Amino acid sequence: MSKTSYNKKSFVTGAAILGIAGLICKIIGAFFRIPLRNMMGVAGMTYYSTVYPYYSTLLVVSSAGLPTAVSKLVSERITIGDYQGAKKVFHNALILLTVIGLFTTALMFFGSDFLARITNCPGSEKSFRALAPALLIVSVMCAYRGYLQGLQKMSGTALSQLMEQVGKLVISLVLVRMWLPRGFDVAAMGALLGITASEFLALIVIVFFYLKEDRKAAADRSQDLQIHEQINNEHITRKILTLAIPVTIGASIMPLTGIVDTLLIKNIMLGCGFSRQFADTCFAVFRTDVSTVINMPAVLTVALSMSLVPAISEANAIRDTKRIHQVCIMGIKLAMLVGMPCAIGLFVLGRDVIDFLFRVTPEELAIGTQLMQISSIGIIFLSLVQTLTGCIQGHGKPVVPVINLAVGAVVKVIVMIILMNNRNIHIKGAAVSTVCCYAVAGILDLIYLVRLSGIRVKIWDYFGKPVVASVMMGIVVFACQNLMRHSHLPQAVLTLAGVAVGVIVYGLCIVVLRFLNESDLELIPGGERITKLIPGMKK
Repeated sequence: MSKTSYNKKSFVTGAAILGIAGLICKIIGAFFRIPLRNMMGVAGMTYYSTVYPYYSTLLVVSSAGLPTAVSKLVSERITIGDYQGAKKVFHNALILLTVIGLFTTALMFFGSDFLARITNCPGSEKSFRALAPALLIVSVMCAYRGYLQGLQKMSGTALSQLMEQVGKLVISLVLVRMWLPRGFDVAAMGALLGITASEFLALIVIVFFYLKEDRKAAADRSQDLQIHEQINNEHITRKILTLAIPVTIGASIMPLTGIVDTLLIKNIMLGCGFSRQFADTCFAVFRTDVSTVINMPAVLTVALSMSLVPAISEANAIRDTKRIHQVCIMGIKLAMLVGMPCAIGLFVLGRDVIDFLFRVTPEELAIGTQLMQISSIGIIFLSLVQTLTGCIQGHGKPVVPVINLAVGAVVKVIVMIILMNNRNIHIKGAAVSTVCCYAVAGILDLIYLVRLSGIRVKIWDYFGKPVVASVMMGIVVFACQNLMRHSHLPQAVLTLAGVAVGVIVYGLCIVVLRFLNESDLELIPGGERITKLIPGMKK
């Protein structure tokens, strides 16, 4: 492979593949949680909810920083034509992740009785053991995903993610239905055993894609033995850990802030004199209903971030400054292209979306609407944080986003404590604090990226245009919704119609304002055809 032969559209194509897959996974996940909740009830979900957070926390060790590190190092080796070196990176990562997976699996499996005791949930030890093997399976799978992402081959990751969700949906629900007569603890074990089985199916899918890609590259790897011999296992492992540890720590910050939410929200509200029932309701609406919806747009920006790391790494490896600037700017633009309309759209349609997705009481709907309007603003900054994190990591500075997010997390805790102790604000303070967290981290990331890469940020072009387009969209959607409310149409029809109107209006505004220029569209699959359809398009 020559130094200039990388595909200019690969990172946007990869982001699109992962984004679409992620969105489908979110939808399937919703279809999984709703019937699971209805089948097992509160009693069964207590076991499930007790076990899953421990699994998620342990999973961060293998699934957060290591795949990103592997994709970056593989991308760098491929860019200079060192296919043997890229394969050696993969082999070292596979050994490292297998060891980590064995350790975390053993920790959960053999510590199941202890975990059941400290969580005050007798009977959950069966569920801990059922889910423990998934930690090893996912760890191994992350090595394969990192390697394929480094090659800018995102289809394997996307399809394995879909297999996870489909397998979980089918196997878990079947096992729950079969084992529910034996008790809620056994039914919960069945649900979590289904997750383990689904991860194994996903591993089979990703290995298939790896073998397919490995056969294609066999001839290229046989020609670069001299380069391959210049790197050793110790050097590779050290580089993987150097890149992965800061990212892993960074990925742990938000789960930890979630634990802070769990510890603080109810205690502060009870301390302010609110009833336990009201405190529980506010907490559930904020952490379940609102957070679930707010995090859905992040699927697209996470996918974008994953593609940005190897794309910028490639450009860095051949010192292509122009390419680095182009990719960073396009990343920022796409983040705003996605984040801004989602924020305004949920601000306007928040009440309808909650009513459409969840079975809520009028009190829960009122609380959720207020929280959604506040939290929706955070989507803008969350999109920026995730995208800029990918840009900075691609420059080989993985520690910086971690520090910035940690600063944001500290601000979140301080703001939450101050605002929630005001009885007139109470739970709304938690939503405001989350927005502040992402705003601080996003602004710090942007300032650092500008200094690091030297890109020139054009406020009107990158931020002003999507703001204007999104506000125009919001005004039109708000007017249409008010007009249609008197038509006595079902709520589902009104909500979907509002979303459809918003997409059309926003798309037209983006075209009229020329948010994307010819250089931007060159990076997008089919961009040349779009350019021809828009007269007067300029670089």
